[in-house]
Amino acid sequence: MADDFDRAQDLEMAERAAMIARTRDQATHVTFSHCQDCGEAIPKARQMVKGVKRCIGCQTLVESKSARGLK
Repeated sequence: MADDFDRAQDLEMAERAAMIARTRDQATHVTFSHCQDCGEAIPKARQMVKGVKRCIGCQTLVESKSARGLK
């Protein structure tokens, strides 16, 4: 019985690790042409940065709130 539990736990941990790896990979390769917050166009030069989802103004606001402990 302990062997079944150990195998199940190992399988769950492997699946979780694979899911985390997929999520990280997707997050680093996503770029947007428009800001996810305000909908304004993101400049082409900024779009070249992997993972950019916001215009500079919205990203600055998010970082400012985060620095103050707000969401």
